[in-house]
Amino acid sequence: LGDVYKRQGYMHVGNLRTALYTWLIARHHQGTFILRIEDTDQTRQVEGATEVIYRTLAECHLDHDEGPDVGGPVGPYVQSERMGMFKQYAEQLVKEGKAYYCFCTTERLEQLHEQQKAAGEAVGHYDRHCRDLSPEEVAEKLAAGTPYVIRQKCPTEGVTGFDDAVYGHIEVNNAELEDQILIKADGMPTYNFANVVDDHLMGITHVVRGSE
Repeated sequence: LGDVYKRQGYMHVGNLRTALYTWLIARHHQGTFILRIEDTDQTRQVEGATEVIYRTLAECHLDHDEGPDVGGPVGPYVQSERMGMFKQYAEQLVKEGKAYYCFCTTERLEQLHEQQKAAGEAVGHYDRHCRDLSPEEVAEKLAAGTPYVIRQKCPTEGVTGFDDAVYGHIEVNNAELEDQILIKADGMPTYNFANVVDDHLMGITHVVRGSE
């Protein structure tokens, strides 16, 4: 069993609470408590935050078995040091028809949001404009160096469900899901995508999150 505590900015009491729960679960099951520093969103970097995390966990006696400062078999434990693999997995999803290149400009997206606002619709929902581009169109734009993101190709019909240890079985209509960005225009993975890839590669079995 691997239980991971993941943090990027300064710790607050909510972060510490989550760390305590993950530490307790790992210790109860004789598992491995892993500290992973998630710094893929460079705009949210806080200087000195990692040292605060180390110090706070140590002062609260929440010792981690693996992490950037102690090493381990599934490192590196800082996401920005794992960059090469994320795009590789996103492009694998593209080849399998589960993701696609999106070439929409910031200007087009802003115009779309204005139209949604004027129509009284939920603002920010992507309209899947690039979802059905032909292979030839995609190849032409890539060859021309057109900036792009990679989006997940979510199903538009049916239901997606999962089992939550606290709330039980949860289902969401696929029509409500958005084709979320996996790889941003700067080549960096989004927080949600990087987490899923790293949790899989690190053998994480339990994820504890706040319900906000």
